[in-house]
Amino acid sequence: MPSGSSGAPPRWSLQEIYPGFDSREYLAAVEALGPLLDDLRTTLSSRIPTPAVPWLKRLLALYNEVSDRYEELFAFAYTQFSVNTRDERAQKEMNRLERAGLPLKSAKVQLRSALLAAEREAPGALLQAAESDPELSEFRFFLAEQLALAEKQMTPAEENLAADLSRSGGDAWGRLHEAVSSSLQAVWDEESGEKKTAVELRMLAFDPERSIRARAFERELEAWRSVEIPLAFALNGVKGFSVTLNARRSYATTLDRSIVQSRISRQSLDALIGVMRESLPQFRGYLRAKARALRVDRLAFYDLFAPVGPGTGAWPFDEARKLITDEFSSFSRGMGDLSRRAFAEKWIDALSREGKVGGAYCISFPLSKASRVLCNYNGTFDDLTTVAHELGHAYHHEVLKEAPAVHRDYPMTLAETASIFAENIIFTRAVDRALPEQRISILDGYLQSATQVIVDILSRFLFEEAVLERRPDGELSPRELCELMVDAQKETYGDALDGEKLHPYMWAVKGHYYSQDLAFYNFPYAFGQLFGLALFGLSRSEGEAFPERYRRLLAQTGRTSAVELTRGLGFDIERPEFWRRGMAMIGERIDQFAALAEAT
Repeated sequence: MPSGSSGAPPRWSLQEIYPGFDSREYLAAVEALGPLLDDLRTTLSSRIPTPAVPWLKRLLALYNEVSDRYEELFAFAYTQFSVNTRDERAQKEMNRLERAGLPLKSAKVQLRSALLAAEREAPGALLQAAESDPELSEFRFFLAEQLALAEKQMTPAEENLAADLSRSGGDAWGRLHEAVSSSLQAVWDEESGEKKTAVELRMLAFDPERSIRARAFERELEAWRSVEIPLAFALNGVKGFSVTLNARRSYATTLDRSIVQSRISRQSLDALIGVMRESLPQFRGYLRAKARALRVDRLAFYDLFAPVGPGTGAWPFDEARKLITDEFSSFSRGMGDLSRRAFAEKWIDALSREGKVGGAYCISFPLSKASRVLCNYNGTFDDLTTVAHELGHAYHHEVLKEAPAVHRDYPMTLAETASIFAENIIFTRAVDRALPEQRISILDGYLQSATQVIVDILSRFLFEEAVLERRPDGELSPRELCELMVDAQKETYGDALDGEKLHPYMWAVKGHYYSQDLAFYNFPYAFGQLFGLALFGLSRSEGEAFPERYRRLLAQTGRTSAVELTRGLGFDIERPEFWRRGMAMIGERIDQFAALAEAT
């Protein structure tokens, strides 16, 4: 448990990536991108020769190099923008890079078309040739996937136009949401005129005083209401863009495309969603137990993160660093080394400030073999687990740092596995080390997170389904969006939450809705939570042999489907029984919490 020593949240350093946008290194990297893209285009413009193996080797080498260089540059521009969304230069560089990177998007379209043409001319010959070559055989899954995706794309000219239009269409709506939400403020104190950002108001959901939580909640809703019109237009723009493109790409629904992107099957998604629904009574039991512990009849939405028990104390950043590095090291040397490097080399930007985007993320710099983590650290145990979560992503990047770009492109579902696993390392150790009277606080923090990942994620899934079902008929008004969100929350939280005190503007809060290329970026979190729990269960039973097995699993995440990867572990994610295994671990924690809550 924390001792209460000081430790201010740090800002990250990007100097090791590039000294700045006007630096010699950055400008040279941008200039070098052009000739490589030209070379890639030239290679793709000709018909696949016979034999195809030398051509494929050259193509993949070029494609991986261009992807690495582009990812490095764009990650640098985005990290600059995300800590200051008013940085006009960063916005311009992102636009510049998006424009420069259009040939990279068209290259994948051309590659798919070329592979499909070769496949139709000689069915099976291309993949057989690739599999027979030791150097190319490791790319068989990538090539097979590109062939399958070729059947789900428009003509190269149409795909190029869509990519070009997305910069001022779907992607621009997403940037509008980031800019509006990151600078959104509300008056907190009428007398002094003190204002708080939406991020600061949301952080007050953790305050022990219910009156403060309620006041912050009302101010937050007022803030979102003041920008509901531009954000509703943004959401309609993003979803309309997606619906149109996915229909032209012969997907029955946008969800079908998300399933393909996630490298899962419809059966596995149905099994997951079914078990999430099945678990709702358990979570409602937790929420009722929490209401009893807080001495209220029923929780309001603003009570979901209210602390229960004496608390875990404040966690200054230096104490969070020590706990994370110690516990990661106790699991494996690799995770420990990675976490120490991240803290020592200033990979983490944790200080909340105006203009900085809310939430958290981890981004990779493939050429620098490094990552950067953004979060908004306010000293809670939840903030600590968020840092651990993002460093789990960084460890995933570390495992794959020598892999070619196409093998670092793992699906959304498996992207959350390493982060959830890292969270569980911290949580389990914290519970073990907690004083008896502090366990209820630790358990509540864990269950707060689990409720978000299972119950709230299910509400977001249902909301997005409803929006996409209605969007082809026209734009939805802010009132309609709020109604759909409340309906989804009532369906998932049920009577465990006060139906008059839900959050109708959650559609404006969550940035994941505003990515036109990644619809339904919600169920992958539930996938990662339950899959990560299953892996954590294995780690406890296998002991010292598990860390290396875990590392090998992460190394394969970009080389196969989620179904095949988990099948290799002896799991069948297309059956509800698998998901119930992870849910049972959460159920045990709910029972522990309820017993402690009853005794308070």
